Amino acid sequence: MTGLPQLLKELRRRRVFRVAGIYIVAAWVAVQVFSEAFPALDIPAEAIRFVWAGAMFAFPLALMFGWFYDVTPAGIVRTLPAEHDSEHDPGLRPIDYAILVALLVVAIGIAYQQSIQIRAADTIMEHQAVIDTDPMSIAVLPLENLSGDPEQAYFVNGMHDALITELSRISGLRVTSRTSTLGFATTSLRVPDIGRELGVEKIIEGSVYRVDDTVRIVVQLVDAAADEHLWSESYERDITDVLRLQSDITREIAEQVQVVLTAEESRLLTRAGPVNPGSYEAYLRGMFHVELFTPEDMQLAVRHFESAVELDPQNALAYWGLNRVCRFQLQAGLVRPRDGEPKCSAPLLKALAIDNSRAEVHLGLALGFWLYDYDWEAAENAFSRALELNPNYAEARMFYSHFLITLHRGEEGAEQMRIARELDPLNTFTQALHGTQMVLTGLYEEGIAEVNAALKTTPGLGFGYDLLWGANAKVGRFDESLDAARKHFGITMGNQAAVDALDRGYEASGFEGAMLAAAAVLADLSKTTYIPAVEISALYQMGGEIDTAVNWLEIAYDQHDPTLPYIGAAPFFGGTAPGYHDLLRRMNLAQWIEE
Repeated sequence: MTGLPQLLKELRRRRVFRVAGIYIVAAWVAVQVFSEAFPALDIPAEAIRFVWAGAMFAFPLALMFGWFYDVTPAGIVRTLPAEHDSEHDPGLRPIDYAILVALLVVAIGIAYQQSIQIRAADTIMEHQAVIDTDPMSIAVLPLENLSGDPEQAYFVNGMHDALITELSRISGLRVTSRTSTLGFATTSLRVPDIGRELGVEKIIEGSVYRVDDTVRIVVQLVDAAADEHLWSESYERDITDVLRLQSDITREIAEQVQVVLTAEESRLLTRAGPVNPGSYEAYLRGMFHVELFTPEDMQLAVRHFESAVELDPQNALAYWGLNRVCRFQLQAGLVRPRDGEPKCSAPLLKALAIDNSRAEVHLGLALGFWLYDYDWEAAENAFSRALELNPNYAEARMFYSHFLITLHRGEEGAEQMRIARELDPLNTFTQALHGTQMVLTGLYEEGIAEVNAALKTTPGLGFGYDLLWGANAKVGRFDESLDAARKHFGITMGNQAAVDALDRGYEASGFEGAMLAAAAVLADLSKTTYIPAVEISALYQMGGEIDTAVNWLEIAYDQHDPTLPYIGAAPFFGGTAPGYHDLLRRMNLAQWIEE
């Protein structure tokens, strides 16, 4: 035992403990720096383990240095022995220089070896991404506008969307949704990096040049992993033949990637006919404004779609555009469902009569059957037909996922959402819907995290606050629930009176008081303006007045509220109230009743 105390005393004298402490702090700081730097440098996060390994391997070198040497203002000197006379020279001798050089060489060797491991990890991740990528996966990047006219942006966007839509019809391809590609319009990323982010094997790049009624599109096919040019072609047509132009490009790309077309796919790609230029351009302008999602742009979109129909009563896409705007207004609660649904259905039925091969039209039918008619069988048939016509239709898969979940078919719904995320990996709306799907299947914490991540990426995204309102209350985080309710009614619904009522109620009676105060304000407002009854029911439910909540669900049923199909799965609702169970049975949702 006398040896250990003596050793500890000598370690303290030689300041080895101090060296160890300084080294550990410095290594920890280095790890934190590299942890932040690696993502910015596109180095896999897993590579940080090699920094840890290097730090551990070098630790004994630091201890050896601390034992033999001291760092002084005069430089590095040898540590004096415990017993020495005044004439003892601490200066370095040749053997000391040799030891220091050896320590330095070993330290450099360790650093070099770990850097090789980090680079290898990056390469392995790249190769793994290539291995895991579907060889028939493809993404069409935004097309470049070479017309020199910014006013042609709507036309270039339309060509980009049309090319993706045509390719998406091919069941043998996995085509990334347009929404996820838009962020690469002005990117400085290399093609391999884009391919990795989108999870695709091949990239389509191109440009559009339009002069008067002549359209020229240049496209090239690139191997994403190798950044290798595979094929390119230039196409020029009169604008009346623009649909034929899109089909020709699609067929050529399919041939280049060697995908086999079904007989139905070949038929659809060869039947494109001429278009009315004015009608087609009006449709493209309408779609350009739809994607901006503001009330003003929605009004402009309606005018363009109506103009397109007036110029060409056989323009099925323009009728579908009118339906799309109408559905948006219904979902946003801007019009009463009973008033708005006939207005939405009429143009959709005209589109179907003109061209029943459009997946978009069948999705519109599915949404109407599901959210307004509560006809589950007809809705499922329409969803299935939409996905049969366009297997890469991410939006259809998203809504089909939710449809399945509202019918208590969670596993099927989760699979559809997985495919949707794969097709549209960078779309925050898809991410928020995925988070909603998680909450609807009982994965509250995971869903809350996913929706919060989407809102962090896109702060202006109103969708999702209602989900956070209910899910946070479900797990007992009432402060977060109240904050989400404020944002839902203030941002999504644009109802400041409800927000003020939440604050007054909370100050007077806490969380339940906040819910009941807002419910009373909205119930009063509903006498003179349209307020979705489901919103009021949810407030009463979370305020503890269950019978009143069920009464408002009955009003929602009479109104054909588009949110009502969610009542079995949504965290706002539940319980054993007889009226609630009776409503579930009438809606053919008895599978949600706990026996």
